[in-house]
Amino acid sequence: MPVLCDTVCVWALYFRDSAYRSHVLELRGRHGLVVPDTCLLEAAYPIYKAKGVGELAKYSEFLRHLPLAPGIQVLETVYEDFMRALDLGEHLDVFVDEAGNLYLFDAILASVWLRVRLPLATSNKRLISLAGRIPELGDRVVELEKRIP
Repeated sequence: MPVLCDTVCVWALYFRDSAYRSHVLELRGRHGLVVPDTCLLEAAYPIYKAKGVGELAKYSEFLRHLPLAPGIQVLETVYEDFMRALDLGEHLDVFVDEAGNLYLFDAILASVWLRVRLPLATSNKRLISLAGRIPELGDRVVELEKRIP
């Protein structure tokens, strides 16, 4: 069964020195990865912040080739995912932090997760906690491990 990826997985696929890269590549080899398109967009923010605007052109080239890579499927977000993401906002402790910041990308990913019901590879403690509250998600979490690159 393939594994649904979060944005950290995208980061690990893009940056060879990511501490999560080894685990993500292992998951790709064993199970295959399903990458929501919204995670590809969200990853652009930390890539830009870490490396600057010039890196975005390189990331764009990476994205052009990603769907052709073995063991990787890019999953399109559908309208219902966005609607359910807003409904998931009722879990304030998961999708809104102490400062009132909304984690909308996390809510969209959770909505996709509910739709596809695949195990989610993540290091996000908020999403991991959500799995314990929503019976449909149950034990469908693969906690990403940091490994020495």
